[in-house]
Formats: sequence, structure tokens, C-alpha cells
Amino acid sequence: MTRARRWGWLGALLAAAALLGGCATPLRLEHTVRSQAAWAPTARPATGDRYLFERLPSQRSGDAMREQDALESLAEPLLAAKGLQRAEAAPGAGVSAVPWGVQLLARSVKYPYAPWDAPEPRPGWMPYGQVIVGRGVVTSLGLQWQVRPPYYVRELALTVRDRRSGEVVYETRATQDGPWADAPTLWRALLEAALEGFPDPPPGPRRVVIEAPRP
Repeated sequence: MTRARRWGWLGALLAAAALLGGCATPLRLEHTVRSQAAWAPTARPATGDRYLFERLPSQRSGDAMREQDALESLAEPLLAAKGLQRAEAAPGAGVSAVPWGVQLLARSVKYPYAPWDAPEPRPGWMPYGQVIVGRGVVTSLGLQWQVRPPYYVRELALTVRDRRSGEVVYETRATQDGPWADAPTLWRALLEAALEGFPDPPPGPRRVVIEAPRP
């Protein structure tokens, strides 16, 4: 093998290694989070307290129910890390045994391009380039087609209700955006960001960065 060919193979191997290494790099996901707590002095969450997931009527059947099942499955270990344990009892369980109700609302919006990009031009025959023939100029025609990746915005709201008083005592909202399609790892990062600071979050909006595996 000639030296030139050896260098060519080495360059290809290094490029492949760099590509694989880049794929393994975790995503740094930026979130905008706003949380507010209104715990009663005598009613604050304690380690080992139990909770139930509460759902709206629209979340109890069909695709919405399955999506809610998946979202709650992602939230359960994160709430456990905060000291709260999911109750296995039915929604009618006594409030003394299960004092908290947790509700999740989420939505994902897919846009054709990022907000800072210009609108996508319609494909068609557009003039480009020039060919000079003698003293004249002939404009050639080519098919111009620009493809931009779609852009996604995910939003999540989590509330905690004191089942003894019926009052909502904790609320947190988080937003995540980027060119990545919906995936469990992205929703988990959004939940993790939303629960940052629980049960005593800092006031006002804040930026929360979560590293997550690439979907």
C-alpha cells in the first residue's frame, strides 16, 4: 500500500471515530422554568409521603390515555427522588393516607422551521447563474429546493394538590425547544427541569440545563 493510500485510510478512520464520538456526546438541553409554591405551614411534603396521579376527563381514554401513561411512568422515578411515593390505591383512597394529587399537562408543537429561519420558499424553477455568449447574457434555469429541519417546542405543567384542602399548592412549568423529535429521553429531561428546586424553588423564571442521551 502506498504512503498516500495509507494516509487516506488513516484519515477515513479518524473521521469515522470523530463521527462516532460526536454521536455519543450527550445533548445539553436548555429549559425555561417557572415554579411557585404555596405550601401551608402545617402541610408540606415529607419524605415517604404518597401521591396519586390525577387526570382530566380528556386524558382517560384513547391515545391521550396512553400518552399520559408514558408521561407518568417517566415522572414517577423523578418524584421518588424528591421523596414522594406513588400510591397503588384507587383515586378514592383516604386523604390521610394519600395527601397529595399530582397532575401533568403536556403538549408538543412541530414547526416547519426554526423561528429565526426565513420561511421556506416554494420549490420551483428559479433563475440562477449566468452564461455569457458573445456580447449577450443567457440566464440558465435550475430547480431550487431548500430543505430545513423541522423545529419542536415542548411544554409541560406539573401541579401538586393538597387533597385534604383541595388547594393547588405547587405549580411548575417548563419549556424545551430544538430540532429533535419527541422521544422519552427528551420528555424525561423536561420533567427533570420542571422539578428542579422542588419543593422550594427559586422565585421568577430561570434557565435549567439538563444533559440527556441523544434520542
